[in-house]
Amino acid sequence: MKYNQSKKILIPIIIGLLGFISILISELINQIQGSKILIITWLASILITISTLIIRFYSIDPENFEELIQKSNPVENHKLNPKRFLNWIVIAMVVGLTATIVIAYDFIIGVLIYLLMQFSLIIAFSGIVFIRPSVQKGNPKLYRVFLISIIFWAISIPTLFFIFVWNGTESLIVIPYVIAIGVMACISWFGLGYNQRSRVFRYFIVIASGLFVFSDLLIGNSRYGMYHIDIYFLIDITYVLNILLMSHAQLFLSDDSGLRSIKK
Repeated sequence: MKYNQSKKILIPIIIGLLGFISILISELINQIQGSKILIITWLASILITISTLIIRFYSIDPENFEELIQKSNPVENHKLNPKRFLNWIVIAMVVGLTATIVIAYDFIIGVLIYLLMQFSLIIAFSGIVFIRPSVQKGNPKLYRVFLISIIFWAISIPTLFFIFVWNGTESLIVIPYVIAIGVMACISWFGLGYNQRSRVFRYFIVIASGLFVFSDLLIGNSRYGMYHIDIYFLIDITYVLNILLMSHAQLFLSDDSGLRSIKK
């Protein structure tokens, strides 16, 4: 790999990893003194948002990214919209940063902003995978992954909610968010069927969405759950790891011919 391409990969990765280190330090301080230093907590999301902006406008070649996504599209006569992913993943990180700050002062407003983040991620993923069943049916493998994903998340999300979050009518306020994050995670799994894309790209997004569900499950449990799961120190850590993987996956998109999504 050329030096210039290596630099375009390493700069955002280093900044993103500094964000992850920041959240580890924040949680260590929280465990020692019993309270967070919010600016350190927020710094993690700030750094990952900055690295996502760097990826979008410095690291990624939009034309290469689009070519890689279209080449790995197994459905004939239907095109994807890769630039939608590039733009909306940035929007999702900015909205998520806003939610991270706001939720420290008002839980409900923070959740509403995180809801907008879920919508942003759904829009982003719709640029790199087909979400309409009628299109999925055009490819048996895609349709199989589609059905497995739908069944898994349609069972898992309600089950997790009623076991770990449900606590009477008060907890119903988060139902719209629960549905949205379930849809986001489900759609992220659709990408597993596009096996001509590099595994790191596909699995970073899948792992990230799972971490997002896990992190928010802990938040819901800590606020509403009848039976508390005493591992709340993982909430911020898993959330930050989620946004790191989700926003940086695009750096690793490539194909067997050696074409990469990175600018030369």
